[in-house]
Amino acid sequence: MSKATDELLIWMLDDGIPGHWSMTDGLVRLIVAQRPVRAERIAVRWRWGGARQLFQRLERIGLRVPAALVKLAVALPSPPTGAAPRLIVSRGGGTLFLNAWLARRHHAANVFIGTLRGMPTGLFRAVVLQRDGFGDPPYFAMPLLPSRIDPLQLPRQVADFPWRLGRPQGPIASLFLGGDGSGYRYAADDWRAIGLGMRRLYESFGVRWCVTSSRRTPAEAEALIRAEVPADALHETCWWQTGDRRPCIEAFLGAAEFVFCTEDSMSMLEECIASGRPVVSLGKPDITPSEAFGAFLERRQRAGRLRRVTIEDFAAALPYPVTHAWQPVPANAMADSTGQLLAILGL
Repeated sequence: MSKATDELLIWMLDDGIPGHWSMTDGLVRLIVAQRPVRAERIAVRWRWGGARQLFQRLERIGLRVPAALVKLAVALPSPPTGAAPRLIVSRGGGTLFLNAWLARRHHAANVFIGTLRGMPTGLFRAVVLQRDGFGDPPYFAMPLLPSRIDPLQLPRQVADFPWRLGRPQGPIASLFLGGDGSGYRYAADDWRAIGLGMRRLYESFGVRWCVTSSRRTPAEAEALIRAEVPADALHETCWWQTGDRRPCIEAFLGAAEFVFCTEDSMSMLEECIASGRPVVSLGKPDITPSEAFGAFLERRQRAGRLRRVTIEDFAAALPYPVTHAWQPVPANAMADSTGQLLAILGL
């Protein structure tokens, strides 16, 4: 790896939640595209369950937690090189306190992706949120939350993927399945309805599907959808609970004319939107998402970057193509925004 003097050493804090890591990694990938970087991934594992909330409360009242106590409360492995970082990046409540504490300890710039949960804003050089015009610095709004998805790389991902039936041709839609989360709870009838909607789009319009589930998708959900959808309608599947965990997300996004996604994960939806494909979220009218997640959904729909439909409407057979006033994020928007962020960070 290059040892150039202008190389930026970044510590990436990982709380073990894939959606959080995707955004942390996504932001660092955007930085890598603009300047030399050495990035080190550091796992954060709390030994004491309530310690991080206690430490955050102490920071709110201006009390600094001694290093000896922090090292007892959290298992923080030594960085590979042992060098001090110039930038610390993370997302997720499990990294919030450590992001600020390590930045102060090493005199480093820091970026947190998400809300601060009452932590003092002065502890962060930048706070990246998905709310346009959220407020004064350190808050910084990007066109999309960072993710691992680079729309310019999707054609290569499609070409490199080991398709069982060859590269997709004709009307192809991709479906990304989550599970219970963000206030959403799914019943067996919901999964059947999703399968029914897929079958009807196939029977009426010849739409074939690339489908992947996730660690949060129950095995029952996978079985119910497979039972409802004709085998000929499925071009490619990656069922998590059956052990097929091939890295397929980029390939499925790149192959799709339209992307469907269950409405239970901000990071999953943002990855779909980042692909540049029209995105339809499948939600439930009896679910009230959290205030932050609900605001995210409304904002993306208002900007023309998401169409929200209920699972029931999906099952009743949507017209195809799935028409709505789609407004993709301009190709250079995230790069331009990253340049502005680096200027704010003084890097």
